[in-house]
Amino acid sequence: MSATSVSRTVCALLLGGLLLLVAGCGEDDDGLQIDSDDRSIAVRFDGSVAVIERDPFTVEFSGARLVSGGDSEIGGLFYERAGATHYVTRVVGERRLDRGVVVDVETSDGSTALVRLVFVTAKTIELSFEPALADSIDVLGARVESPPDEVVYGLTERLRDGPDLAPEAGLEVDLEEAFPVEVGSLDRRGDVIRMRVRPTFAVYGPFYQTSNGYGLLVGGTALGEFDVAASDPQVIEMAFQSGVAEDSRTLQIFVFDGPGHADILDQYTRLTGRPYVPPDWAFLHWRWRNELMLGEPALLDGVEMNAQLVEDVTMYEDLGIPVGVYLFDRPVLFGDFGFARFEWDEERLPNPQAMIDSLRRRGYRLAMWSGMWACGDGAGDLGTEANALGYIVPSPDPAAAPNCENLGGANFVLDVTHPEVPDWFGSQVADFSARYEIQGIKLDRGEEHIPSEPTDIWADGRSGVEVRNAYPTIQAKIHYDAMQSAFGDDALVITRSAYTGTQQWAIVWGGDTPGREAFGAGPGTDLGLRAAIIKQQRAAFLGYPIWGSDTGGYYEFRDREVFARWLAFSAFSGIMEIGGFGAHAPWNMPSEPSFDVEMVEIYRRYTRLRETLLPYIVDQARLAGNSGMPIARPMVFEFADDPAVLDLWDQYMFGPDLMVAPVWRIGETERSIYFPQGRWTSYWDSNVEIVGPTTETVAVPLDQIPVFIRDGAAVPLPSPQG
Repeated sequence: MSATSVSRTVCALLLGGLLLLVAGCGEDDDGLQIDSDDRSIAVRFDGSVAVIERDPFTVEFSGARLVSGGDSEIGGLFYERAGATHYVTRVVGERRLDRGVVVDVETSDGSTALVRLVFVTAKTIELSFEPALADSIDVLGARVESPPDEVVYGLTERLRDGPDLAPEAGLEVDLEEAFPVEVGSLDRRGDVIRMRVRPTFAVYGPFYQTSNGYGLLVGGTALGEFDVAASDPQVIEMAFQSGVAEDSRTLQIFVFDGPGHADILDQYTRLTGRPYVPPDWAFLHWRWRNELMLGEPALLDGVEMNAQLVEDVTMYEDLGIPVGVYLFDRPVLFGDFGFARFEWDEERLPNPQAMIDSLRRRGYRLAMWSGMWACGDGAGDLGTEANALGYIVPSPDPAAAPNCENLGGANFVLDVTHPEVPDWFGSQVADFSARYEIQGIKLDRGEEHIPSEPTDIWADGRSGVEVRNAYPTIQAKIHYDAMQSAFGDDALVITRSAYTGTQQWAIVWGGDTPGREAFGAGPGTDLGLRAAIIKQQRAAFLGYPIWGSDTGGYYEFRDREVFARWLAFSAFSGIMEIGGFGAHAPWNMPSEPSFDVEMVEIYRRYTRLRETLLPYIVDQARLAGNSGMPIARPMVFEFADDPAVLDLWDQYMFGPDLMVAPVWRIGETERSIYFPQGRWTSYWDSNVEIVGPTTETVAVPLDQIPVFIRDGAAVPLPSPQG
């Protein structure tokens, strides 16, 4: 590759299947300085320096340093071919590029490979590794030094990678989603993490940050794995499968200089795309049910409508609960699971236009569930048309492909890489949404049943190895474009599955977090709320600054304390959405009493508080869109020099001025809180002040989440009536 073509790869990077334009490209190499001697090559750009050591080969930038080839049997850069592992040993030649250098390196099998080091910006380098005979490579990888005291953040929102629940049935859901365990914190050290987006805790990214002041991203979307000092206590190892596309046969690594986590996210989102920020109304609370049940209708405004929807609307009015967003979850459209046609299921939702009008008159904003599956074998059904047009992902074994019952074994996953699918599907989303003023899309699926084998060849020629992780981003963009065409910026997309770049097109929620075990059939648990507290902060490190969870758990809570504590936590989350499978309402509790007067007050208190906090939240969301700075941010974002907060997962900052300490364990009446340096005032009682650094135990009544205001801050306060 010529120096000119390398320069172009800096200006227009193909990352995760998306073309990303990098600020500053097109400039010449003024400011680049290369100092070379017989030991090393120092590449300096605009005050930053990256060093390549010649023999044994290694690279160092910011706090990241590749393992030395002379100290390891694998080395800092390695590849696998025909079951054998080979690694880079030493530099044997070098050439200057516009913003860096390319070096010829010898490998342990005697061949010569290329390593390029290019400054994307003064605080970001791209390191690419291309072995000889790249089309015969099976795996590409790197090993980075990691001292034992280094804390590692990011990679997934999932607490840890557990076994699949039922692999023999092709079910890729993690066992611990159905049967949660008390594991995990912010620190990923000791974890082995598959880079394969899995349902339903599905925010992933080959991107991590560390307490040593750098971030690292592996480019592309190939399936892979991170071993975070699990096998070797001083090494982070990453390995990715090679694919069909030419760019998947080169290992592409970006290193971001901090030192702060906000600085790293600014660099990361500058490269991969600034986060999408929804309109202000999205930050009000949401009300939804997993299923609006079939049954006898009820009257609202003199018109027959779904009885459960009528119950929601009338109980809100009777109990003085403010309106926000009303979400229609599936199945509300026609056909299997609502996948057959963009038409209301009028048996379930009679008089849909009158229903929409009633909700809009009351001030509700409306959102609807979507996913890119195509079912139905009737005339005009998505399944019929998609199969006829060749829009379904082909499968080598059609009998084993996921299917809708009425399609008799035909795969139902839409091929989002087909050039015609985005317009075909997106136009139907846009037309239906515009007709009924549905301004929000809750985007489900995107990681289930995706053909992911090397033999699964998609329409754009890539294999399943490369498309599995790309699917969530493409799916999100299709819906983003559709909603933009219908409403411009006054529209919302929220997704449960994500990979590098998805943050440009959607905000995220935390999947089917349990309030009960065994998919809602077992006992209640408080561990779903514990997981949600950690997952929101994991997502923050991954560049997803706006996150929400199913309040009470998607699988219905059994203990009223869990619901009360979760309502408070959600009020201080990026998105506050209340709903899921079964009952999630204070007037119809799955615990006793069914009409729970205390819970009505708690529900009303925190939904009203959400309105009070709206200006503060919106300000933080705008900051997130410009820099990636999360709304709910781990303590280490604000207090990086305080070692007490490096892995402090059970409290966080909500914006810069509110410190939140959620209560998750059933039966707790008090909890310990760490107060960093400074003066902190109780959000609920201005007479309570605590000066840090100190740890204090505070009372935690059921209706009050511990929240403290940073010294000197002006924040919206709760009204006297709650």
